[in-house]
Amino acid sequence: MNTLPMPVEEALEIVYVHPGQIYVTSQDALVSTILGSCIAVCLWDPIAQIGGMNHFLLPAGKGSRYGADAMPELIDAMADRGALVARIVAKIFGGACTLDAFIGARKAIGTQNADVAIRFLAAHSIPVRADQTGGRRGRKLLFHTGTGQAYVKEI
Repeated sequence: MNTLPMPVEEALEIVYVHPGQIYVTSQDALVSTILGSCIAVCLWDPIAQIGGMNHFLLPAGKGSRYGADAMPELIDAMADRGALVARIVAKIFGGACTLDAFIGARKAIGTQNADVAIRFLAAHSIPVRADQTGGRRGRKLLFHTGTGQAYVKEI
């Protein structure tokens, strides 16, 4: 994991992933998102050269805005492109507690989001190679699908 800025190749496609979206590709791309209490999980199969990212807002619910659905959707999309779960590695980002009103009240949403991702990855024996979760500040994330590298900057 590196800090921003990252050298950007001129021919590299740049894709922005909004909350509730999932993006998977076998092409070199620079995938970007902004995170607060949300979580983004970046997955990469280094042999098949397939990378993907999800961006979810809450731990449980129906649809890709929720970690309970976004995690299996990301894995399925990776497998549909030819990735093998046994080769996939993960990086997890986000989960900040950005509002003072939620500090100390109970387990913060960001922490709950991170827990969903960590438990899902552990249950599928997917190693987490890097993570930057928690804290009080949002993050800008860039994920290079051709190399599996992630670049993050607190904002």
